[in-house]
Amino acid sequence: MSQEKQALVFGASGITGWAIAKEALTYPSPTTFTRVIGLTSRPLNVEESGLPQDARLRLHAGLDLSKDAESTITYLRAIPDIVSTTHVYFAAYVHLGWGASDSDSQVRENVNFVTSAVTAIEAVCPKLEFFTFSTGGKWYGFEFGDKVKRVTPLKENAPRIPPPFGDHIFYYQQIDALENLNRGKKWTFADIRPDAIVGFVPNHNAMNIAEPIALYCALWKSLESSVEIPFPGTAKTYTSLHSDVSQDVVARMHIFASLHADQTGGEAFNVADADVSSSWKAVWPGITRYFGLRGVGPSPDGRLAGEPWVRSKSAKWEQWMQENKVKDKVLDRTCWGFMTTLANDYSTFDRSFDLSKARSIGFDERADHVQSYHTAFDRMRDARIIPAL
Repeated sequence: MSQEKQALVFGASGITGWAIAKEALTYPSPTTFTRVIGLTSRPLNVEESGLPQDARLRLHAGLDLSKDAESTITYLRAIPDIVSTTHVYFAAYVHLGWGASDSDSQVRENVNFVTSAVTAIEAVCPKLEFFTFSTGGKWYGFEFGDKVKRVTPLKENAPRIPPPFGDHIFYYQQIDALENLNRGKKWTFADIRPDAIVGFVPNHNAMNIAEPIALYCALWKSLESSVEIPFPGTAKTYTSLHSDVSQDVVARMHIFASLHADQTGGEAFNVADADVSSSWKAVWPGITRYFGLRGVGPSPDGRLAGEPWVRSKSAKWEQWMQENKVKDKVLDRTCWGFMTTLANDYSTFDRSFDLSKARSIGFDERADHVQSYHTAFDRMRDARIIPAL
């Protein structure tokens, strides 16, 4: 294997890819990677990305995995030093919206994404050693709630969800495609499985629970007289268990797995902030404390909260954004549906993860879950996504 390591991150503006690009500059040491190359679909320079100003970091826009492998090969070959890539972190994703099962076209497109990427990487990056891939709670059929059976805490060797629900889980077909592509090759791969990820992205992201929560709290502080802010979901979801995770911990799991191929090759690993699952009831007061608010449970009297409350204030959005000097259209572009889905439909059942497999190979990164939100809020504040406090 090569002595020098170069990281290539697909989806470097997303919640997972952004964190991998950041963490690869310092984890597990500042000298692990000689260069980190991040790929994005939309233009994003390092200065506006919120990423460290580091000479080893380069961002390249124009990534379009919806095209064929030859197009991706052409795109990669135009990137200086791409041939030195040893470690690839794949965090690109096609998301068509919340509230509906994945269509056949979405399954097909996500499978084509990973197939085109790996085919192109193999053609352009002869030093490839390791490829990490992001799946997640969808693997365990979370979007189908109690319609499917599962045993908690969830282990990586749990059986796949059978048809008809399993047919809509494109992760299965992506991993099958990845295994076929990897067969007989010198490089290997690992599947990293988080549940909901808490973090920051420089642009808006459909998979970011922290951003709509932050803006809900910031708006409430400005527009309501009460410091008590209701949880934006139901009483059942308020007490259900889940294993959410900081984007920094997820990123470190990707990197750790890629550097321990003898233990991780061909394997899947759950990742979360802590070994013991938590509930919204346990963390909501701490999350809202960042804004000087007192988080309380769902409103029993039907008082508006969450996305319905935010949208009821839409006539005040423009003035609020101007007065607070936040990014233009930030309220319009935030994915409110993700907060609504997690707080109402996605948390009506136990989503506890078993982390013993990751711990058994020496990955012991942890985070205080409330602090994970506060760290994300700090980054949003610096990026003018939420007001300065």
